[in-house]
Amino acid sequence: MSNQIFINYDEVYSKTAALRRRAVDELREANTAYRQIASSLRRMDGSTNAEIEDAMQANQQMSQTTVDTLTKLLSFIELSARQVERGEQTMARAFRSVSIRNQRRGRVI
Repeated sequence: MSNQIFINYDEVYSKTAALRRRAVDELREANTAYRQIASSLRRMDGSTNAEIEDAMQANQQMSQTTVDTLTKLLSFIELSARQVERGEQTMARAFRSVSIRNQRRGRVI
């Protein structure tokens, strides 16, 4: 069993971007459906329709909040991956530098 973790950063960035786009697209489609249903309900009479419309508006707001939260989480994942990637690059440069200096001095690590 290996104690190493391998991260494909390009895949992380690609997947998080795709998931953000999909969440926004899904929300856009849901909002369109909400508007269509609300429009139909407005043409009808009755207090039940008003209650349904209120419930739909509440669900629409919850959907928006969910997508906003998901988008923030995906951004956090992407930014965290970028920080780890930069850290790995910095460490790799430092190890290469030490290795080159030791090779010039005739030392083997």
